Amino acid sequence: MTTSIRIERSYACEPARVWDAWTKPDLMDRWLCPNPELRLSSHADAREGGAYRVNMGGEYIVSGSYHRMEEPTVLECTWQWEHETLTTLLCVELTPNDEGGTDLVLTHSDFTDEEDAEGMRQGWELSLDRLADLLAT
Repeated sequence: MTTSIRIERSYACEPARVWDAWTKPDLMDRWLCPNPELRLSSHADAREGGAYRVNMGGEYIVSGSYHRMEEPTVLECTWQWEHETLTTLLCVELTPNDEGGTDLVLTHSDFTDEEDAEGMRQGWELSLDRLADLLAT
């Protein structure tokens, strides 16, 4: 049996701007890690079949491939930590809202351990706070 997490957020900007933050390495480097002390180095070929890699200060490295890309509304990719065997699935859905902003739904699935899923939830919550700060500038 597998476990998934779901997080919802709203941002006061258009979906294209949120999309860019998820797909452009220079923007990914500014938020895609819960620890602001770590220096990020991201690479992304943000297209279906493309790959990405995020080095979080050398302490944590995650990589995967993009399976579904519907700019600027749906991004789906695999997620695998370096030196780990488990590959999970990340889906980010972006929808324009009535206030002129964007509603984000993040679903991260295929965890085999509830503790790992909860740890990832905490990491995503912190990272999405950093994304909000980036999008507010």
